Amino acid sequence: MTTATPASPPPAGAGPAPAVPYFDWDTRYRGWTDDVLAVVREVAESDEFILKSRVAELEARVAERTGAAHAVAVASGTGALSVILAALGVGPGDEVVTPAFSFISTASTVALRGARPVFADVDYDTACLDTAAAAAAVTARTRAILPAYLFTGHPAMGELATLARERGVALVEDSAVGLGSVVDGRPAGRHGTAGVYSFFPAKPVGGIGDAGMIVTDDPELGREVRMLRNHGQSLTTRFLHHKVGFNSRMDEITAGFLLRRLPHLDDFLATRRRLAEEYDERLAPLAPDVLTPLPGYEGRAVYTYVVRAARRDRLREHLAADGIETVVYYPKPLHLQPAFAGLGHRPGDFPVAEKLAEECVALPLHPGMPAGAIARVTDSIARFYGGAGR
Repeated sequence: MTTATPASPPPAGAGPAPAVPYFDWDTRYRGWTDDVLAVVREVAESDEFILKSRVAELEARVAERTGAAHAVAVASGTGALSVILAALGVGPGDEVVTPAFSFISTASTVALRGARPVFADVDYDTACLDTAAAAAAVTARTRAILPAYLFTGHPAMGELATLARERGVALVEDSAVGLGSVVDGRPAGRHGTAGVYSFFPAKPVGGIGDAGMIVTDDPELGREVRMLRNHGQSLTTRFLHHKVGFNSRMDEITAGFLLRRLPHLDDFLATRRRLAEEYDERLAPLAPDVLTPLPGYEGRAVYTYVVRAARRDRLREHLAADGIETVVYYPKPLHLQPAFAGLGHRPGDFPVAEKLAEECVALPLHPGMPAGAIARVTDSIARFYGGAGR
C-alpha cells in the first residue's frame, strides 16, 4: 500500500491560503454570524443550557421529518453509536459486523463495549458495506450489523435490513451523513433497529460543534438511550441512576442553531447534488483515470465528493501546487489501523477496502462554493492526466 499524504489541512500560518480550499469555513457559514450570536444571547438569557426546550424541539422536528417514533439528541454522532450499542447490551463475547473502510467510530464504539468489531469488505462503487460480505461475516456471536453511509452514497439498506431480520440480529444504521436522504423507499436511518445523524459542522446540515441524534421506533430502546445519554439517570427522578451511562448530552446553543439551519437542509442538499453533477459531467472524459461516484443523486445526501483516482498522491501534489486543497477519506482501512492490530488482520484481508484507501480523494464541495471553483478543480485534474502528471 502506498503511503498517503496527510489527510488534514496544513496549520494556520503554514503558507498562503489555497485558492480553492477544501473546508472553506468562512464561505460555508457566511451569512450565519447573526444567527450564532442571536442563539448565544437567547440561551444566555433563558437559563436553559443542556437538554432543555430547544433540544426537545429539535428532537420533535427530526422525529417529524423522518417519521421516527423517537428522536433522542446526543453530543455527537459517535456518542449516538456508543449509546445505542450500550442500550442493546452489546458487550464482551459479542460481535458486530461493520465495514473495513469507514470512519473509525463504526468500529471503535464496538471495541469500547468490549465486543469484537468483525470487519467485512465494501462495495467498490459505493465504498459502503457489501451485503454478501456482511452475510458471510455473521456468526452465532453476532449481535448487530453496523453499516455506514459514506461520501455521496449509501449501503444497500433494503438488503441489509432483510439480512438482519433473517439472522435475528440488530441493524444499527450509521447514517450520520444521511439526514434528508431516502434509501430504498425509506428515510436514511429508518431501516433497522436504530439510526444516527451527525451535526458536525462539515455535515450537510452543519452545526456549530459536535452533536448527534438517535432515531428509533422501539419504545424500550428509545427510553434506554434517553436514559443512558445522561449518566443512566432516571427520566423522572434526578440523581437516581438505573445504569452506568454516558455524558452525551446536547447543549441548548447547538440545538438552537440547528433549529435555524434544519429548515434549509433541502436547499443545502439540492445545491450539493447540483455541484456533484457538475463534477460528474466535467470529470467523465477522464475515466478510467478518474472514477466518479455512482450517478443518480436524486434523493441522496451528498456529503463529500470522493473520486477514485489513479496515482492519487501525485494528483494531490499537482492540485496543491495549483492552489486546490483535497482530503483523503480514508488513507488506511480500519483492519490495518494500529488501534485494531490486536484483531490480527493482514494486508490483503479486505482487498476492496485497501484499494479504496489507495485511490480515494475528496474534492472541494459545499453549498457556498463560488462560481468557477469546480471548473478550476476539474481543469487542473485534466491537465494532470493529460500529460503533466504522467
